[in-house]
Amino acid sequence: MLATVRASRALFDAAATSRFAHQVPARNAHFLSSVPLKKQGVDGQLKGDHFEGKKPLVLYFSAGWCPSCRQLTPKLSSFYEKVGKSRGLEIVWISRDKTEEDLEEYYKKLPDWAYIPYGDPNIKDFMRKFDVKTIPVLRLVDEKGNIVSDEIRKDVEDNWKADPEGIMDKWEKLYK
Repeated sequence: MLATVRASRALFDAAATSRFAHQVPARNAHFLSSVPLKKQGVDGQLKGDHFEGKKPLVLYFSAGWCPSCRQLTPKLSSFYEKVGKSRGLEIVWISRDKTEEDLEEYYKKLPDWAYIPYGDPNIKDFMRKFDVKTIPVLRLVDEKGNIVSDEIRKDVEDNWKADPEGIMDKWEKLYK
């Protein structure tokens, strides 16, 4: 019992002293519920419950200045438009662009994906949490922010044209 109390207290103290303590999501809330997100066609920020119950969810770390990103983005966009959008795929773009203007310029080339605004501290936190060392990176994640697969970039690069339905089938099975 004492160990449980100590462990609970340690978790509370860690959350309370975190520089983002005010952003700790409620116990059963989606991990993105406290992250400010924007999206084309949405006036202001997305509401915290936007991602509730939606699967699968992909985090896409990229930037307009990155040549590899500029090669992957059209493939991912095409895949999303062909099958992902109609099957409930959500993609959150996490920009590594150097300025807000660069972010906005590159975002014009993307589908209507949600994104974290330029300069938001969650970007650096997500870079650490999802072990992003270089870009582009795709991470398939669950509602708690756990990585379901970190190998989905290869799926998109190799099969985005030939078997987009197969990619979605594979990703959906990973959730079960």
